[in-house]
Amino acid sequence: MMQTLTRVAVLMGGLAIVASSACSPPPVLCVEGDEETCDAGSLPVDNCNTAESAKSDPACKLTLCQDLESFISTVDDGGIDVDFYSVTMPDGLTARSLLTVKAGYGGVPQTAVNFSVNVLREQGDGGLGAIASGSDRRMGAAVPKNVEITQPFADSSAQLIVRVSDVGGVALPRVDNKNPYKLNVCVIDNPDVNEPNDMTPTPITLTAANGVQQGTSSGYLATNDDVDRFSFAVSGARQIIYTRVSSTMMNLMPPLPFRMAYTLKDPMGRPISEGVMDNEFLQINLSTARLTAGDGTYTLEVFGFKTAQQMTPALGDLRLKYDVEVRLMPDLDMSEGMLGNDTSATARPVNLALNATTALSGRIAYVPDTEWFRLNLPARGGPTVLRYELMPAGTGGRFPALSMIPTRQIRVIQEVTTGATIQDRQTACVSNRQLCPRSFDDPNAGTGLLVSGVCRSPGIDPPHCVLSERNEEFQIAPLRNQKNFVGGIPVPANVSAILFAFGDTGRGRLKYADDRDWSIRVTLEDDPDEAMRPPGDQPTNVTLGMASSTVSGVISHGYGKTIEFDDLNTGPGIRGPNDYDATETDRDAYRFNYGGAMGDQTWELSWTVGDVDGGSGPAGTLAFELLLCTGAQQPDGGCTGRQSVLAPTFGAFTPWYLPVENQNRRLHFEPSRTGNQTTVTVRPEACFCFSQDKVASGSFQVRVVAVDRTSNDPIPYTVRQSIAPYPASIPNPDGGAAVTCPGRGADGGGGCGFQTR
Repeated sequence: MMQTLTRVAVLMGGLAIVASSACSPPPVLCVEGDEETCDAGSLPVDNCNTAESAKSDPACKLTLCQDLESFISTVDDGGIDVDFYSVTMPDGLTARSLLTVKAGYGGVPQTAVNFSVNVLREQGDGGLGAIASGSDRRMGAAVPKNVEITQPFADSSAQLIVRVSDVGGVALPRVDNKNPYKLNVCVIDNPDVNEPNDMTPTPITLTAANGVQQGTSSGYLATNDDVDRFSFAVSGARQIIYTRVSSTMMNLMPPLPFRMAYTLKDPMGRPISEGVMDNEFLQINLSTARLTAGDGTYTLEVFGFKTAQQMTPALGDLRLKYDVEVRLMPDLDMSEGMLGNDTSATARPVNLALNATTALSGRIAYVPDTEWFRLNLPARGGPTVLRYELMPAGTGGRFPALSMIPTRQIRVIQEVTTGATIQDRQTACVSNRQLCPRSFDDPNAGTGLLVSGVCRSPGIDPPHCVLSERNEEFQIAPLRNQKNFVGGIPVPANVSAILFAFGDTGRGRLKYADDRDWSIRVTLEDDPDEAMRPPGDQPTNVTLGMASSTVSGVISHGYGKTIEFDDLNTGPGIRGPNDYDATETDRDAYRFNYGGAMGDQTWELSWTVGDVDGGSGPAGTLAFELLLCTGAQQPDGGCTGRQSVLAPTFGAFTPWYLPVENQNRRLHFEPSRTGNQTTVTVRPEACFCFSQDKVASGSFQVRVVAVDRTSNDPIPYTVRQSIAPYPASIPNPDGGAAVTCPGRGADGGGGCGFQTR
C-alpha cells in the first residue's frame, strides 16, 4: 500500500500566503525554478523537517518495503527543504541481509530538483553518522533517475534515519511542488549464497573426471564495490588451470552498471591472470588458461572494474547471476619437457637431416605458450632451402578456445652473434644486411620496424633477426581460410642453427589457447637450381637473335611479390598484410646480349610454368625485374639504366604506341594450358620492342621472380624470347593475318617500347 504524506496550504491570519513573484501570472506549480523566483500556488504542508520529528511523528515513520510519496517543496522561510524519516530494521538479520533504498523522481519527465538521499544512524555521542548515500546529480535537462542503494546490513532492530533533499550547492534551492518523489526502504536476502566472501574465499571442490579435475560455483555482484573470492587447491607438476567467469543472461536493459572483471592469484597472492569485459553491454564471458606456479591454494577474485583514477564505487546489480568454472589438468605437450620451451633460451633442440622432413608438434595449452625449437642444421655442400608448413589442429581440446578470434604466429629467426657487446650485436642485427638479410629498403616501413624492433628486444642475447613471419588474420573475413602458414627461406651455408617459434600474439581478451595438438612439417632441402648458377648473384649470359632463345630455372623459395593480388587484405595468395620474408622471392639473374643487333628491335616473349603436384595448377606466375641499359657495359658486366618490372596483366589496356583511350585498349598477355603447364604469351598487338639507344648498350639484365603465388611450392619455368629488326610482321597465334607493328612515331606514339610496372 502506498503511503502519502498529506499537505495543506500554509495559512496566516486565515489567509493563504501568496508570495510576490517574478513569474508571469497566472500562478503555476513550480517545476523548473527556485524559492525566490517561482510562485508555487498552494504550498504543501511540510511536516518531517528534523531528525527528532522523524523519530517522534508517526507520519514520518516508514513502513519497510512500501513506497512513500512526498515533496521537496517551497518553504516559507526561504531555506532548503530537508525531509527526515525513520525506519526500524526487522529482527533476524544475517550476514546475507541487504539494506536497499530506492528514492527519487524516476518516472517523471523533468524536475528542477537534484535529488539526494542519506541513510543515517545515531552515533555513540548522540549525533548522526551516514552509513550510505547517493544522489541524482544531473546536467541540464537530463531525465531524472532514481537513486538506488544496496549494501550489507546485519544489525537487527536498528533504527535508521533517512534524509532527503535537493543536492544544494547552487545559489538558490531547487524545489518541485508539482511532482512528488518516492522513497522505499527494504531489507532482502542477498541472492549470492556464498556471501560473505569478500574476504574469506568460497572454496571450490574439484572432482576428477576423464583426466580433468572440475568444479563450479556462482555469485552476484550485488552491492557497491562487491568482491567475490573463490579458492581451489592445486597439486602436481606442470598443471594447467582453466577458469571461466560467464553468465547465461544477456541483453540486460538497462545494462550492468559495471564491467565484469577477474584476477587469478597464485598461492603467494601474486596475480597470474587478469581480465575485464570490453563494455557493460556484452554477455559475460571471461576465460583464461595458465600454467601453475606451484602447489597450493589459488584464488579467483570477481569484481566490477574500476580505473586507477576512479573515486566512485563500482555499483552493484541484483539482476545478474554469474557462473564460475575451474578445470585443472596436466600439461600433455610432450615438447615442453620439465622446463618447458616457452622462451628462446629453453628452445627444444631438434636435429634436421638434409632432404628429410621432421615434424614439430605441441599444444598451445595456456597463455602465453609460445613453442620454441632450435633447429640444428647438418653440414651442407651447397645452397639449401628451409621449408615449413603448419598442419591443421588435431585431437585434444580439454577446454573451449579462449577466444573466437585466433591470433597465432610463426617466426623463423637467425641469431646474430657478431659484436663484442650486446649493443654491438643489436646494431649489427639492425644495420648489417650480411648478418641479418632483409627484403625492405625503408627502415621506417612496417617490416623495417618489425625487424629493428625484434633485433632490439630487451634481454634477448644474441639478438634475433627475423627471417620469416606468418600471422593469422582471422579478423579480416577474406583471410580467415587463407593458407599462409607455409614458407620457404634460403639458409646461408655458415648458419648452423635456426630458431623456430609458434604461438599466440593476442592481447587482452584476444589471448588464444585451445589445448589442441598441432604439427608443423619442416624440411631442409638442397636447391640444385641455385647451385648451378654463378656465385654472388652474378647473371647468366645469354645471346639473343632471330631464332628463339630459351632459359630455364626454378623459383625455389619466397612468397613472391603481389601484382594482381595487390590488396593483401582480400587474398587469395599465400601472403597476409603483415607477413614477412627476409628474402621475398628467389631471383634468377640473366644478362641478355643483343648479339650485335643495331636499331630498334622487336621483342617476342613467352614463358611457361609447371603445375603444383603435377596437375593442380601453377604455384604462381612470373615477373621480370628489368634493367634496360643506356650506357656502355662496365668491366664487371654492370650498366646504368632504367629499372622497371614487367608483369602480366590479363585484362585489356592501351599499348605503348597509342593514346590512352578506351577504344585503344588491347589484350597484351594471353595464358594457355597444355597438359600440366601454363604458358603466357605476349600477343603481337602489344608490339614489344627495344629502342635503338637501349640496343646500342649491348645488353639488358633480367631477374626472374615469382608473383601472385597461390602455393609455396617451387615454380619450374622456361622463358622463350627472340629479337628482330623493328617494325616486324609478327605471326598471329590465332591463325589470322600477321600483325605489322607501327613504325617509330606512328599513330601518335613516341618511339619504341613496352609498358612496365
